[in-house]
Amino acid sequence: MNRKPVREWMILLTYLFLLIIITVHSGYICRKIYFTARQFLPLICAGGLAFVLNHPYKYIQYFYEKRLKLPKKVSRTASLITVYAGTLGIAAAVVRFALPHFVEGIQNFFENRETYMQAFENSAVRLLKKTGIRKKDLSPLMESLSVYLGYLSVTMEGLWPRMIQMTTGIFQKLAVTGIVIVLSAYILYNKEVLVHQIKRLYRACMPQRIYQPLKYVLMTALEVADNFIVGQGLESIILGSLCFAGMFVLNLEYSGFVGLIVGLTAFVPFFGAYIGGGTGFFLLMFISVEKAIVFLVFFIILQQIENNFIYPRVVGKRIGLPALWVLSAVTIGGGLFGVIGMILGVPVATFFYVLIKEEVRKREKLWTNRKK
Repeated sequence: MNRKPVREWMILLTYLFLLIIITVHSGYICRKIYFTARQFLPLICAGGLAFVLNHPYKYIQYFYEKRLKLPKKVSRTASLITVYAGTLGIAAAVVRFALPHFVEGIQNFFENRETYMQAFENSAVRLLKKTGIRKKDLSPLMESLSVYLGYLSVTMEGLWPRMIQMTTGIFQKLAVTGIVIVLSAYILYNKEVLVHQIKRLYRACMPQRIYQPLKYVLMTALEVADNFIVGQGLESIILGSLCFAGMFVLNLEYSGFVGLIVGLTAFVPFFGAYIGGGTGFFLLMFISVEKAIVFLVFFIILQQIENNFIYPRVVGKRIGLPALWVLSAVTIGGGLFGVIGMILGVPVATFFYVLIKEEVRKREKLWTNRKK
């Protein structure tokens, strides 16, 4: 008796049975998967933090080992302490100095919005006179702005208690944060050993025909992510610093706040910096229309410098993605997943662009060899 058809039918029925169970209990299974994945969240966050701090760690280690001539173990330990002390110091400085000014600035803006509205109206009237336009009735516009700001003020008043609750929750999770920091420090310090162990594991467990392609895909993904983080991080620091310095020299209000917003939003390619620029222009409009126009001119010049000099040299060479595909990735990613999609759209598009470009090169080379 031929048992092969019986075995095939048993395998098929088993797959169908499992498929029915998964379909019927999909909600329960998804909840269990989500619960299990949450238990690995500290480890995932630790790996992400170690990945972000890898470049500063390598630069500091090179300085200690090559410049100061310290022993390798001493330089590794000293660089680890330096990079984490610096990171925690920057985070503490932001929480201690930048965050209170940010909250205070928003509160002052809404508390004095009537004064700002009157100053905006007076500045607009003066500007209309200078341009030769006859006097216009700005009261409908001012009433609309006042109503909008009133709604926004009510929203912010309801948001403060939530922010306080979030802050309390963050302090309650300090233990988890400490675990993440310790795990990331261990990963960073022992990265060579961990990488070697992972390589041995999947080399031993995977078939040879899968090992090389998968290795290439993983290495490409890591290289793309590394280049994107380094490039966008440098651009954010440069752009935010230039914006702050320019506003400080021009004696414009909210220089620190707007510079911080521009630097943070610069992580979103193309559109991010305009969000920060629009925030600065909006705030300065309620102080002085002239200052808002000065800021607008300054920001346009800054964007030209960023688009023509900073981005191509700092980010463009690292990601290697044409501007058309960067814009497409940001647009599609933002439409699908919002701000997170706008940020992650570029590295994902770069990853597939590199894989497709390499595959096209291989096929073209194979085609050329066949023709010969």
